[in-house]
Amino acid sequence: MFSLSAKKEVQAINWSVFGILVFAGLVLAINTFGSMRNATAEELDRMQSRIEIRWDQEMWVFALILGFCTLLLIVFWKRLFPHNVPLAIIMGGFWFQFLFQVTVTGWAGLVGMVGLAVAIAAGLIMMLVYALGARKWNLRGSR
Repeated sequence: MFSLSAKKEVQAINWSVFGILVFAGLVLAINTFGSMRNATAEELDRMQSRIEIRWDQEMWVFALILGFCTLLLIVFWKRLFPHNVPLAIIMGGFWFQFLFQVTVTGWAGLVGMVGLAVAIAAGLIMMLVYALGARKWNLRGSR
């Protein structure tokens, strides 16, 4: 298949990028929710945002689709290597957007969109790098 050192190198890249993005997402979410929670009514009016749980039929459908896609990713995790973690990053971006879609009303919801955009960009760049670097890392099985 591919050499053990190439696999370890790709895994190190995968989990490093994943860890950095998860940390950045947590900081961004905590900062956003914290600033809205601690804001006065006047500040909230200026921000035009507030924390408000909106769980309706559309959110159920979105949650079921995300859950199904996440389950597929888990089932096919090993087969998708080296693209498994970039796909998990993209899936995490959709869950991040879902969190903001359900809990925030107003301009602060754009934080979820920014997180999704960053996750998609990072995941696609990683997959492109792995596709172009398949020969270097011997990921296709040809030695």
